Amino acid sequence: MQKLSRRNFVKTGTVGSALLAVAPSITSAAPKPKTEVWVFKGPDSKALMEKCMETIFANGGFGLKAKTVALKVNAAWERTPEQAANTHPDLVDVFLKRAIGSGVKVVMPEFPCHRAEKSFVASGLQEVADKHEVKMIDLKTSKNSFIEVDIPQGKTLKKEMVSRELLEADAVVNMPVAKHHSGGKLTICMKNWMGSAQGRGKWHAMGLHQCIADFSSFMKPTWAIVDATRCMTSKGPQGPSEDMIYPQQVILSKDQVAADTVAALLFHDDPCGAVPYLAIARDMKIGETDTANMNIHRIDI
Repeated sequence: MQKLSRRNFVKTGTVGSALLAVAPSITSAAPKPKTEVWVFKGPDSKALMEKCMETIFANGGFGLKAKTVALKVNAAWERTPEQAANTHPDLVDVFLKRAIGSGVKVVMPEFPCHRAEKSFVASGLQEVADKHEVKMIDLKTSKNSFIEVDIPQGKTLKKEMVSRELLEADAVVNMPVAKHHSGGKLTICMKNWMGSAQGRGKWHAMGLHQCIADFSSFMKPTWAIVDATRCMTSKGPQGPSEDMIYPQQVILSKDQVAADTVAALLFHDDPCGAVPYLAIARDMKIGETDTANMNIHRIDI
């Protein structure tokens, strides 16, 4: 079993770290830049995603040397796109078209709750992946996909077995659907990482919210893209829900905590008060939860 630390896999942030080491007095004098968040709103999911991808490529894309991108969708449940338990296939269709068109190879690892041959197909995501010749990897049966990693900032979760495909990719994109969750209150980006961890079952017993925050201190995406086109507000994560909302939004940020916070505002007036792992992420300084410290670009499509 190969054991690796976060340092082996982080592909971003090294320039900033080097600058801090060389000239802390210069950087400490500068005001902290606001976290960038984009909210695309409109009735056409594919048009939303096209604008989202334009924004990604206008802001560094996947990195100058990126050759591989791991896309972490939510494809856990045997539910149709309309039932909103999984990431909408129309969004993934556009993402794959634009990402592959930029010259990168994309893989889609997922640890489903239902059987992959049921959930991947019912969600519409297998069809979209096949259309673009992208491999959906069933982490439930692909046990050799996991590598043990250390989580240096973890308070409860100190180690975990994580999808090799996510760890070894040059860039990682987290694209969950925003929805109610009975245990996690909401599942958005941070909680979506549970579909990449072999030991996720123990998180509930250890303290789900702390484990979600701990894991998110290790696993940080190149981009977080939240599917908030239609959302379950009850009976999540599986549904079906009788209480649906239709925000018709896609939320984008490089900061997964900020993306989760903005998405959580669709459900709760006080995200940190309603969703404990967001408050923990704030206290651990994993990402931004204060909208006053965000540049939120609201774009109607």
